[in-house]
Amino acid sequence: MAQVQANARGSQTTDPIRNFRFLVKFNPITQAGGSDDFKPDNIKMGFTSISGLSMTTEPIPYREGGYNTTVHQIPGQTTFSPVTLQRGVVIGSRQHYDWTRMLFRALSGGTKLVANKSSFRANVQIDVLNHPVPYSTSTGYGSDAMENTIASDDLVVARFELYNTWPTSLAYSDLNAGDNALMVEQMTIVHEGLSMGWATQSDVERGTSNIV
Repeated sequence: MAQVQANARGSQTTDPIRNFRFLVKFNPITQAGGSDDFKPDNIKMGFTSISGLSMTTEPIPYREGGYNTTVHQIPGQTTFSPVTLQRGVVIGSRQHYDWTRMLFRALSGGTKLVANKSSFRANVQIDVLNHPVPYSTSTGYGSDAMENTIASDDLVVARFELYNTWPTSLAYSDLNAGDNALMVEQMTIVHEGLSMGWATQSDVERGTSNIV
């Protein structure tokens, strides 16, 4: 019998994080004593794709007198790329449309926006979920846990946070009677800050999602 060789270094701890299991949560920003006019009610929404999670720091070249061999590079301003979110349109999913409409009142000084002390900005939280084996509070990991118990909430293994976001564009797919396709909504948001946190392997093994 031929000997089977296995990768001795391969394990769950060496598997990269999957990019196809994620949830998005919007947290509207309100002033003290105000109420939300943009109301996704802090619910998590399912999107098919998210792109643009990046930041760039512009270098400032600096040449020093008497040191003519190289040019110093000093960090300058940091810019954050617009983030584009895409999802299929379902009945009643008008949160993004309502959010975009708030910009008209903000620009025109609408009385309703001022009276509610609400803002057209929101913080966005993007949770990347564990895969492939969800955690069970009864029996832990494994096929037996999958078959005999109902898994608890999905574990968050990574998290992106976008700060002070607002929508800069909202677009819908073309309507065509000859297509066999879904109606898709695409929204692009701009933001003023990006952070990312990870769960530790020990936390995931215990079934907790403490993002650090």
